[in-house]
Parts: sequence; C-alpha cells; structure tokens
Amino acid sequence: MIDVRVLKKLCPTYSFLHLDTIDSTNEYLKSRLDLFEKTIVIAEGQTQGKGRNGRSFYSPKGCGIYMSLLIKPQNDPNTIFDLTGITALSALKAIQTVYGITPSIKWLNDLMVQDQKIAGILCESLFFGSQIKAMIIGIGINVHTFERPAEIASVAASIEDFSPIKKPRSILIAKFLNFFDEFLAAPDKALGDYRKQLAYVNQKVYIHQAGQISTGIIRGIDDHFHLLIENEHGQQESLVSAEISIRPWIQS
Repeated sequence: MIDVRVLKKLCPTYSFLHLDTIDSTNEYLKSRLDLFEKTIVIAEGQTQGKGRNGRSFYSPKGCGIYMSLLIKPQNDPNTIFDLTGITALSALKAIQTVYGITPSIKWLNDLMVQDQKIAGILCESLFFGSQIKAMIIGIGINVHTFERPAEIASVAASIEDFSPIKKPRSILIAKFLNFFDEFLAAPDKALGDYRKQLAYVNQKVYIHQAGQISTGIIRGIDDHFHLLIENEHGQQESLVSAEISIRPWIQS
C-alpha cells in the first residue's frame, strides 16, 4: 500500500485521497470539483484507467502509481500543453532520481525506455462556457514488474524491468511533486530539460492525425511544448492537437 503519511509529511501543500480500486482517478475527480486545488486522488488499482485518444491504461492493483491532480488554472489555451509537458518531465526526473534510469519523452506525454512505455500522462480540461473551470492531470507509472496482457506485452514495461532499485511508491510520488512544483516556478528550465529528453529528435516519424497518416522529421518543441515537425515538403509545422500520435518510422 502507498503510505500517504509519508506524502503528507514530504508534500504538505497537497491534499491526498487514497482509495483502493476504482474505475479511474480522472473520472473520480471530475465528479468532485468541489475539492480544493492541489487535491490528489491515488488509487491502488484502476479498472478503467484512461489514456490519450480513448485508449486505456492497464492498472493492476499494487503495481504502479495511478493518480490524478486537480488544478484550477488561469484561462490560457496553452495551459494544457504546458502542464502536460511539465508533468511528463517531472515524472521523468523523479524516476531518474529514485531509480537511476533516464527515460525519454515521446511527445507529448509518454515516458519510454528502450521503446517501451513505462508511464503516461493524461491532461483533461473542464469548461464552464468558454472558461476553463478546472484541469485534471492523470499520471500513470508502471513501477513493479507485472504480467502484461498480450495486447500490451511488446509495448509496455515497468521501471523495475530496467532498475534493480526497490523503493516505496510514496517516495516516487513525493519526488514527482517536488519536481512539479520546481518546474511550475521555472518554466524556462522545464522547456530546456524537456528538449534534452525528447525522443526521435532529427528522426523521421509517422504522424497519426484525424485518421490520416503522414511522415515528418521531429525538430523539437516551441515555447509551449507544441511539437515542431519538418513535413514532407521541407516546411516546418507546429503540431498543437492533443489527438496526434507519433510513431517511429520503420524503413521498408
């Protein structure tokens, strides 16, 4: 079990709700927008963990970190990209600090080790009219080795598949929140560090968008974590849709 007492001691500016197994921590927070900002819901397991583009996030009980953070930001259209980028980087830095391995970031929100996903971020905005009422940041990190279903066996992995270090999950959560606060206060540093860890830079990739597949070369990110791509015509584009998926290009 995750020790919430440790979290309350190490991260006193946050509030924590620790649950056993629920459908989804993001969905739970959507129904509890009355909670204070910086409330975090942590589940030991999820039956309907959410990923981007309608995908699921496999969340076996006691094997990972499945949590969602409630934020009530200013009404800035760039906020979802800024917070998603900062969250992904914070998770990377926490894993690096606690476990001694350095994932790469597959834009915008997946952490990868040897082309296998060990963590994902899902940021959801909730609106009142045209105004952002709240944002829910979902974080899923595969920590302990677990038996993976056939459909994800080749693409998913856990931190402990690559690191011999064993630590309580509460320590990783605390480190993540420490880095999250640090990067929120220093967004320029976050951008610089994110750029260093971005996967496939100067490499050709497949771009899946609105049912269409194209190719391009990743050139980096702009100052709001939008992906910069050199398209098939040699022109640079900024990709801003959260519905875009990137896949490494495989030469046939």
